Amino acid sequence: GTKQYVVPLFQRPYSWDKKEWDVLWTDLIDLCEYSEPKSHFIGSLVTMPTISVPEGVAKFMLIDGQQRITTIFILLAVIRDIAKNNSLQDLADEISQTMLVNPFKKGVDYFKLMPTQTDRDAFTKLVLEGSDGQSQIGRCYQFFDRKIQQDNIDVRSLTKVITGRLSVVSIVLDHDDNPHLVFESLNAKGRPLTQADLIRNYFFMRIHVDQQEEIHARYWQPMQAALRDNLTECIRHYLMRNGSLVKQSDVYFTLKDRVGQTDALAALEEIAIFAGYYEKL
Repeated sequence: GTKQYVVPLFQRPYSWDKKEWDVLWTDLIDLCEYSEPKSHFIGSLVTMPTISVPEGVAKFMLIDGQQRITTIFILLAVIRDIAKNNSLQDLADEISQTMLVNPFKKGVDYFKLMPTQTDRDAFTKLVLEGSDGQSQIGRCYQFFDRKIQQDNIDVRSLTKVITGRLSVVSIVLDHDDNPHLVFESLNAKGRPLTQADLIRNYFFMRIHVDQQEEIHARYWQPMQAALRDNLTECIRHYLMRNGSLVKQSDVYFTLKDRVGQTDALAALEEIAIFAGYYEKL
């Protein structure tokens, strides 16, 4: 259908790696080789309808399941390109026009999946032109491309498995549900959330949606890019700067208690300043 899944800003960037790709690939190969048709459960998909202009596509905020969904989209792009290179143009067109894009829409509405800003350029380029291999999304593309070629998998059979044999539990939230609380409480299959992931979620759900992109680019993204996996430890040291002791497992709840009802943006600005000090140290 004509729809789009939008990954909200408070979600982390695409982070699945070889370990998760291998598990998915093994499951898909088992399904391809199994003589009797059976389905395979891959987890939950939590979405929330968002308000879009009347002539736009039906948009759903992707609260949980973005790592799995993004991986499936990348794999479909790989199959499309292999089909195109092997004179299976009908299969390539079917995947592109019914699964990857909304062919009669323009601009961002053209894409059925809109990843978070960090991954958006790499993903849209992959859908339009193929992968450059420089991003995590590109590395995922290369992994599955190599697997399909090495194992000599029939791409038509693989497409049928992906589109017809994978099952999910789909949970659609109401407009008055709180996506922040749902996101915080879910323990999804895949890579566990870091304390920094939860903190980002907490801040951006308290900042008005019209300001989120600008504030993400100004404060959070530079911290994430500079400190990467050390961001949680940076925030822990920030919380301990006046002499209190904070355990690694308590960073999120300690920050949440301290920020409380105060201005979330002011707190984020201060953390960004101290992150600059931490990076220099």
